[in-house]
Amino acid sequence: MTLERAELDRLVAARGPPGDEHAVAAVFEELIDPHVDEIRWDALGNVIATSHGNDPEAEEVMLAAHTDELALLVDGITDDGLLSYSMLGGHYRGYLLGQRVLVGPDEVPGVIAAKPRHFMSDDEKGDLPETTHIDIGASGPEEVAAANVEAGDHATWDRGLVDLVGGRLAGRALDDRIALAILLAVARETDTDRTVHYAATVQEEVGLRGARAAVHDVDPDIAVALEIFPTDDYPVDGERSSSVSLGGGPVVEFADGTSEYLFGGVLVDRQSLEWLQRAGDTAGVALQHDVMIGGTTDATEFQRAGGARHAGAIAVPCRYTHSPVETIEMADAEATVDVLAAALESPFPDRTDVRGRRER
Repeated sequence: MTLERAELDRLVAARGPPGDEHAVAAVFEELIDPHVDEIRWDALGNVIATSHGNDPEAEEVMLAAHTDELALLVDGITDDGLLSYSMLGGHYRGYLLGQRVLVGPDEVPGVIAAKPRHFMSDDEKGDLPETTHIDIGASGPEEVAAANVEAGDHATWDRGLVDLVGGRLAGRALDDRIALAILLAVARETDTDRTVHYAATVQEEVGLRGARAAVHDVDPDIAVALEIFPTDDYPVDGERSSSVSLGGGPVVEFADGTSEYLFGGVLVDRQSLEWLQRAGDTAGVALQHDVMIGGTTDATEFQRAGGARHAGAIAVPCRYTHSPVETIEMADAEATVDVLAAALESPFPDRTDVRGRRER
């Protein structure tokens, strides 16, 4: 099944800093509305679009992707008219320098840079600066206010999508706008007897907050997070930290967590794992598997919030994650649509019908 590139373009063009994802959620609502029976928003900003099935005995499924992106929170204005900021989400400071941003509700252009190399010591030339500011061109606080920028506003990368060779795309916020586009494609192409909730969650990048609220609200039997998965296939010296590669197909996670001990993450249950693996076989899609260390997904909250349920994650491989130039291969995303469509049409395995537990 194919993704609609125009839908992805619209999702990426919308701005969704954590805590202010409304513009992205509104685009998602508009695009999914023709393909579902009911849409509702919660107080946190999650959008739940539901397609009601006709089999009351079938498991209810929630497929979810998040609407927020990495951003900066303006937390002060200097006497010189520069904007100090806090980082929202897992930024690498090396990606900040030399970038253009859009600030506040009027999307005022700004830049982030360091002092010129001419004025740096030898040590400074080899290190990243500890502190940088956003420069919108103002000479003082009065000009900042006149531009309708104030403390509490957000800044996001001033980057769109660019087509690379080989069916690859690069740009900001593909984490997780490509997953929202996948939700749209699945809703458009799938007709299942199950009730399916397509959830666009908020504040994933700052602690999975929307997922916690959404899963309590919906209380599905099965919940799957749609994400990107970091690849380490950029050709540099040294050993790779992951075997996942662009073009290798969707990634079905075994687990994820914030450390090598997999604290604070999800351990995908055997039934959910086998359900997705069988769907890959049915769809004729080669899957990749890995453990994501140093990060988590909404599946973490799906597994542990409220009552017990099955939870898993499927992801599109992505280079340069958490950067303004996140890079994916569209074939991986389209294959993810195929796997999820097949899963929704497939029976969910019971406890005795999984590898290691089948009767011998």
